[in-house]
Amino acid sequence: MIFTSQKKLELEIARRTAEICDQIILEMGAELHDDLIQKLSVFRLYLDRLERSAHNPAETEALLINMRTDFEGVIQSVRRISRKLLPEFTNNDSLNTSIELLCKSQEKPGLGNVFFESGGEEGKISPHTLSYLYRIVQELIHNAFKHSAAWHIWVRLKWQQKKLVIEVEDDGSGFNKISEFIDRLRKKNNTLKLRSQVIGAVVTYHHGEKGLLAKVEYDIL
Repeated sequence: MIFTSQKKLELEIARRTAEICDQIILEMGAELHDDLIQKLSVFRLYLDRLERSAHNPAETEALLINMRTDFEGVIQSVRRISRKLLPEFTNNDSLNTSIELLCKSQEKPGLGNVFFESGGEEGKISPHTLSYLYRIVQELIHNAFKHSAAWHIWVRLKWQQKKLVIEVEDDGSGFNKISEFIDRLRKKNNTLKLRSQVIGAVVTYHHGEKGLLAKVEYDIL
């Protein structure tokens, strides 16, 4: 009986892990296709137009100016994707430092701002847990920009004696549908839920002042 229950548990874990891995692959594939590949496709059009404008210096110069601008967008896309794959912190960084750097790197000039604040005395957290908390905050920021169309995101770390509370709040445009959105998030098996379960953290969703408020609670051992 115990063996059967253990086997069922292992199968369920394997199933959920596979689903989440598939979701990550789909999300990365969609971002590559919708963002980076489309930007690169524009350069093929630029090359065709450059060939046709070879005898028109004014048009060639205008095309080169546009290409420089769009190429900067390509660089930003590559950086954004690389940040998801490789966190920008080392084992010597504190969680406060890591999350503050993350907030700065996730800002989109002219499109979205990410504000960071921390209160209380920072507790000691293992590098393993730090990595998971970093990824959780990273995904919450990403979701706020992508799904809530947020202009501003506030990331707050609240250090208590034996608990860390992380809040990620946005001013997304879908405020009137927050209740429906929260209900979907609670039922969804995603990387946020998997990572929080691994380290024993709890992620909950609430109405914020202007949009969605995600709260991460982690007991410091």
